[in-house]
Amino acid sequence: MKHVPAVSGEVIGIKEILRQKLESALEAVDSFGAAASDREHFTTSAADIRRAIKARRNRDQFLPGHLFADPAWDMLLELYAAELDQTRLSISILCDRAAVPATTALRWISTLEKEGLIDRRGDPLDARRIFVRLSAMGVICMEGYFRATRTD
Repeated sequence: MKHVPAVSGEVIGIKEILRQKLESALEAVDSFGAAASDREHFTTSAADIRRAIKARRNRDQFLPGHLFADPAWDMLLELYAAELDQTRLSISILCDRAAVPATTALRWISTLEKEGLIDRRGDPLDARRIFVRLSAMGVICMEGYFRATRTD
């Protein structure tokens, strides 16, 4: 019977830990719900981003393209559109869509990854392919930018 008080104390300790974890989880759910609600009011779509990308490409018809080389921004726009579409981009597709040579893209991908704006993930079905996506911070930054530049 000497062990009963110890077990009872352990149960109380475990209950307290579980209560704290539950409270923490409930706060996270509330926070996520608030963020989702904010996101619903934010109406930038992948189509909006693609229009911005097309406008950047159309500029090259009228002005020398080398004056406006901005591969990091082009890649962030493409990755944000993919995020909104919930699609994945491989490094090679990102290079193509951003209209930059692979060497330039790889250099910028490394820089953006070091800045914490993007993540790389290996393809579980093909070890040769690597997918690139915006990190959570990258999404927040892009949402913030488009929210701040919204004119309507």
